[in-house]
Amino acid sequence: MELRRFLFIIAAVMIIALILAAWFLPSNDDYRLDNPFWNGIKNIKDEYEVQPLVSLASLPSSPTRATLLLIPYLSSIPTELDHLNRFVSQGGRLIIADDYGHGNEILAHLGLEARFSGQALLDPLVNYKNERFPRIIHLQPDPLTDNINDLVLNHATSLLNVSDTSVLAMSSPFSFLDYNGDRTREANEPTGPLPVISRHELGKGEVILISDPSIFINSMDTIADNEGLIQNIADTASVLYVDQSHLISSELYRTRNWLQQARDILSTPIWTAGLVLAAIVAALIPIWYKKKKPTVEN
Repeated sequence: MELRRFLFIIAAVMIIALILAAWFLPSNDDYRLDNPFWNGIKNIKDEYEVQPLVSLASLPSSPTRATLLLIPYLSSIPTELDHLNRFVSQGGRLIIADDYGHGNEILAHLGLEARFSGQALLDPLVNYKNERFPRIIHLQPDPLTDNINDLVLNHATSLLNVSDTSVLAMSSPFSFLDYNGDRTREANEPTGPLPVISRHELGKGEVILISDPSIFINSMDTIADNEGLIQNIADTASVLYVDQSHLISSELYRTRNWLQQARDILSTPIWTAGLVLAAIVAALIPIWYKKKKPTVEN
């Protein structure tokens, strides 16, 4: 009996320790607002007033000057695509920051011809550190590029089917798309300048395409004038939403999300009253059992 009780206590302590670890350990998932590490975007959350979005159904019905930053590493279902279409057509600004994700699915649904090429953009000459970090110095005058001299991308791609009037930023003439991954420019591989940021009007709103979501992460936002781009986005938005529902989630993040949902449910008045009642019953059971236990006469 004592061994069973000891094992039960050890198991309970381990479960509690795992729950506490899942609750308090910071997220290390890519592009998460609560991730303080190199690949997160917690700096944006700390510096600007942003609204995390866990469902596109929560987008406002009157989105004038509202901005949604979407990094589509997961595919969108038809209802989500409809929410995005409604958001933009009614006056919202949708910023799709993508490189090798599902941005083209959204663009096709919105009826735009522009696409993300999905091929690595390299620049062996105009870069930061190496060719995988192309430096963008060709910028068109625009509220989003105001006071920006250069940007640095990180394992980016480029845009396709973008008209000259829609382009806000382009790579240098020395850049190229690396089709075969050998980091060497071949005859069949397109060369720069190649568009990397563009603006497209749609209904009452607009769609901004950025061919590198890494420009927003904690380790990149202070390089060159990357922070200036983020600042301009925030300054020109009445409210800035950052979608978190189309990012790849780790087991830690899913566990924490489940714990958050459980806490929200248990904190409702009905569940709180039920827990209090259960605690009272649990406290009275030993007393009741003691009274019912027959006494042994000598």
